[in-house]
Amino acid sequence: MQQEKTMATLCSGGECVGVGARAAGYRHLWGIECLPEVANVAETNGFRSIIADVRDVDPRTLERPYALHVSPPCKEASGANGRRVESDDGRELGEVIVHFIEVLQPEVFTLENVWFYRTFDSFQFILNRLYALGYMVDYKHVNSADYGVPQTRMRLILRASQWLLPDLPEPEPWIGWYEAIEDLIPNLPDSQFAPWQLERLPESTKSLLVDSAGYPQGGSRAPVCREKAEPANTIVANHGRRPMRAFLVHPTDMRSMSIREGGKPAFTVMAGSFDESHAPAWKPRAFLVGSQYAQPNTVKDRRVQVKDSDEPSFTVVATYKGDKRAWLEDGRVVQLSVRALARLQSIPDTYRLPDKKALSCYVVGNAVPPLMYQKIISQL
Repeated sequence: MQQEKTMATLCSGGECVGVGARAAGYRHLWGIECLPEVANVAETNGFRSIIADVRDVDPRTLERPYALHVSPPCKEASGANGRRVESDDGRELGEVIVHFIEVLQPEVFTLENVWFYRTFDSFQFILNRLYALGYMVDYKHVNSADYGVPQTRMRLILRASQWLLPDLPEPEPWIGWYEAIEDLIPNLPDSQFAPWQLERLPESTKSLLVDSAGYPQGGSRAPVCREKAEPANTIVANHGRRPMRAFLVHPTDMRSMSIREGGKPAFTVMAGSFDESHAPAWKPRAFLVGSQYAQPNTVKDRRVQVKDSDEPSFTVVATYKGDKRAWLEDGRVVQLSVRALARLQSIPDTYRLPDKKALSCYVVGNAVPPLMYQKIISQL
């Protein structure tokens, strides 16, 4: 009789891994999460969540799963951490994870973290023990956008199996961020842009963003597009204190397309191309514009990045403070909602987010994209 595929998680967060595993046909048994408010989000979504530090839980008291997953805290290995040095607590957690593997002996074990985590002692300890226990092991730098997630989230994915380990699924065509949230855009709340973002746009995008001083046309000033066949970029789903902005352009009236801050015109966004007869052929376009820090926490070093509407978003992380913006075709500037960020993580709308925005963002930003995990675990 074929063994039922069951699933358990360590450092579970809001159990978005469980969402992906369920979609792949696994039955979730339990998860361990140390933060009560986060564990309650998992419980609200139908997952058994044990509120405890994983180091204080005896794995012999738990039901043995077919598959065990862990996403160790990644703050120490994150690129936002200038030092990126592993602590004694991190090493101890690695030993605890190995203890769970040794006691439970799951047929399948998976681990997700930032790529730099592979250099830490805890990862090397887990890896060596998996080999010693007879597991077939593979780890790679995986882009979630290759698995249908509208976000370029690069992560270390380790897979281990007591049986033959298949290759990762073949990469799929990327899904644009705009497609993922298009139906949400009309109901997003009003907001504004920050002027410094417009000033620091990359040169490739400035060719599409021109000031409102154009050339005389019929006695008025019309904005000028510095010729580009298509807009270069569109979205940033950036993280932490790094602001993220978006705007949809559909210039039916070119003179009405100025972005304004404090009542003053700043730039005109032109998303169009010209055919051979030079007649304008405008298309709706969407831009998500965001900033990143050259060094952590240095405001003066913020630089703007952009992506195109048919590209996945940048990585969504946990510390969102309502600073995501969108500019719509009617001139409105709107704020990206937490549900929009969840969409960029492939978290389904049926997943119940808490009312508290900071907690929702924490859960969403720390999530393993369910769609990516579903496709990876389906093969195991």
